[in-house]
Amino acid sequence: YHSGHMTRRQYRVYFAAHELDERRRYTSPEHRGAKPSYTMNEIARLVGGAGDERAIRELRSDLRALHRLGLVTVSKHRITFAISADQLRVDDLAGFWSMFSEMPNRRRTVPVPRRLLRALAAGFSKGVTATITAVLIRGLFWHKETADYRTDGRYKLSWVAEHFGISRRAATEARAKLIELGWIEPLDVSQWEMNRWGLRDRIVTDWSQATETTEAVGGSDRADESATPHPGFDAESATPYLTDSLSLTGDTKTRRLPERERSGVSPGSTLGSRKKNRRSERSTAQAPNIRDMKAGDLGSVTRLLELHRQASRLGLASASEAGRLDFIALAQRARSRGKRAGALFYWLLREHKTGFITHADEEVAARMLREHLNGPREKPQICGEGQSAKAKAVFTEDAKRYAGCIAAARQKKISDPYIVAQRVFDWDREQWARAQLEHEQARSAQWFGSIVAAE
Repeated sequence: YHSGHMTRRQYRVYFAAHELDERRRYTSPEHRGAKPSYTMNEIARLVGGAGDERAIRELRSDLRALHRLGLVTVSKHRITFAISADQLRVDDLAGFWSMFSEMPNRRRTVPVPRRLLRALAAGFSKGVTATITAVLIRGLFWHKETADYRTDGRYKLSWVAEHFGISRRAATEARAKLIELGWIEPLDVSQWEMNRWGLRDRIVTDWSQATETTEAVGGSDRADESATPHPGFDAESATPYLTDSLSLTGDTKTRRLPERERSGVSPGSTLGSRKKNRRSERSTAQAPNIRDMKAGDLGSVTRLLELHRQASRLGLASASEAGRLDFIALAQRARSRGKRAGALFYWLLREHKTGFITHADEEVAARMLREHLNGPREKPQICGEGQSAKAKAVFTEDAKRYAGCIAAARQKKISDPYIVAQRVFDWDREQWARAQLEHEQARSAQWFGSIVAAE
């Protein structure tokens, strides 16, 4: 689909073919000797367009396209599916193998509930379809030893976005939609577990689809695809998008329950707010924990030093002074760049992303550490006049130009600053040496004035 070999509706027709094949597996014993019979109207009732001749013709075209790809072949009495990527008639499968290599447990089959097959045939958005596929791969397992299903698994939305061709925001919104529809239920995990392994959701295997009065939503987002079949089909293929029987309470963006359901008190209750404040005070008073870092921990040097001690014990940071400075600098990086500073800081530590530290982050970290160890630094004053020592130093015009050449060479990564002076001011080596001497004399006078002021 991402390579442009098939359209969105052809993707839905593929799931409809699986549903038709499964229906024939449960034929009564007295009819098992008879050949199964598949009709286009049966596919149209799943995908959309039953009774519409134009829609039937377009669905036949979709089936021919899937047959040319080698993905599925539907005849009057038989449906066959490709069981290996080698059976696909596609020139370049490098993208598929790259994606396949990132899938866990690649030797197993992935069970898909038939109710979900019908819903996928009826049509979801691209993001929801991709997220459903990812959650099935990571969360639904059949154990032969216990003859039972395992319906919960862990995954990260960044993993879904990277390997299924959608944005991180689309993956977040798709998960919120699936929670709203009731297909998955989020399980509580601690922050350090989420940082390490990701979210943990349970698939509701007895999830029910829409009622008979619900209309399906078909369609496509791409203008080059064929027209969408008319949505006149029966209830068994209805999409769950418009289900009225499921609870739609809560904020789908933050995935939080309403205040009444979350705390057990009304939103305007002062008792609930007091409890919330007490919980916040208790969390602040607790000792910092490297496995559950809060945003407030990253602004306190005392708490950061305790976190550094824990991180050193776990091998996440170096116990040296340089490692301590990098640790605090990474914390400032997370504070200034991340919406969830604690989670971002843990990721930076775990992946050893010290290369992300900027000069500004290191300066802030050094100042925080210095003030913590030695106290706030006071600016020196000249005795009697109350003027700074810098005002006493006199820099000549050539000395200022010399300093400018040094700064320009550092910015442009030029090894010899004299090259800048030669190009800009047309200096020779003698003028350069004289300007250097004047600059050093002014700096020495400035430094001496600072010593006198301190005394």
